[in-house]
Amino acid sequence: MNTEKEQTGTHSKLPEGAKFRLGKSSIIGNVAFSADGTRLAVAGDIGTWIYDIQSGEEVSLLAGHTEYVWSVAYSPDGDTVATGSYEEIWLWDSSTGLPTATLSEHRDYVRALAYSPDGSTLASGGADNIGILWDVASEEPKATLKGHAGSIRSLAYSPDGSTIATASSDELVILWQAATGQSKASLKGHTHVVNSVAFSPDGGTIVTGSSDGTVRLWDAFTSKRKTTLVDFKFYVWGVTYSPDGETIAIGGRDGAVHLVDAETGDVQKVLKGHIGSVRSVAYSPDGSIIASGSEDHSVLLWQC
Repeated sequence: MNTEKEQTGTHSKLPEGAKFRLGKSSIIGNVAFSADGTRLAVAGDIGTWIYDIQSGEEVSLLAGHTEYVWSVAYSPDGDTVATGSYEEIWLWDSSTGLPTATLSEHRDYVRALAYSPDGSTLASGGADNIGILWDVASEEPKATLKGHAGSIRSLAYSPDGSTIATASSDELVILWQAATGQSKASLKGHTHVVNSVAFSPDGGTIVTGSSDGTVRLWDAFTSKRKTTLVDFKFYVWGVTYSPDGETIAIGGRDGAVHLVDAETGDVQKVLKGHIGSVRSVAYSPDGSIIASGSEDHSVLLWQC
C-alpha cells in the first residue's frame, strides 16, 4: 500500500490508491465535500481552499479571516460555504467566492460546523465550550447549547435532523434536541478528549473517536454504548461513516486512514501515505472517494 508512483506537477509521488495530493497550508483544519461531490473545501491557516475533485486543481481561495480556519461546511444546496475561525463564522457564496455574512457570537475558535439536513440551520461548536444554532434565513442565533465543560471539537446532525451530537474535550458527547437546543442525553465512557462524532446513514448508531485511542459505537435512541469498535494505541482524530453505512473511516496519530467494518470492527484496508497525524476524514457523497487532511500540510484523495 506504500508503493510510490511518479506523477507530474503538484501530485507527484502519490501512494498507491491515492488520486491526488492537495494542500498549500501549514495548518489543515477540517475538510468537507459539497453535496454534489464535485468540490472539496479544505480549511487552513490563511483561508479555505476549494478544489475540483475531478482535476485536483484549485478553484478558489476563500480568504479574509485574520486567524486560521478550523472548520468548514457546505450548505446542502451547495450555494454557501461556512468557515469558522477565531470568534467568527463567515458565509461565502460558493459560485463567486465572496463573503456574504459574518456571524459573531462565539468567544474563542469555532472548531466545528454542520448544516441541518434541510439547510435551515447552521450549528457551530467552539473552544468557548458552547454550541450555537443559527437561523440561516435571518443569520441570527436561535439557541445556545450549554452543558459542556470543555471545548466542542466536533458536531453532527442525525440524518432526520432531529438530533445534534457534540463531542468535547470534557470526554463527553451530548445529544441535543435540534428544534429547541435542549440537551437530552450524555454519552459517557471515553477517558480522554472526544475529537470526532458522526451518525450512521440510517441514524441508528453514533460513532465517536477519542484521544483515549478508542472508536466507540452508541445506540442513537437509547444512548447506550454498543461496543468499543476499535482500540488503537494512538489518538483518534477523525471518524466518519461511508454513505452505505458499511464502513467507518478512521484518521489518527499514526498518519494512516483505517477502513473498518462498521459491524465487526475488522480492518478492511489501511491507507498509508501521510507523514503526520490525520486530523480529518470525509467521504464523497457517492462513497467513491475519501479525503484525509493531515498535519503534514497535505490532503490526500483516495479512490475507494
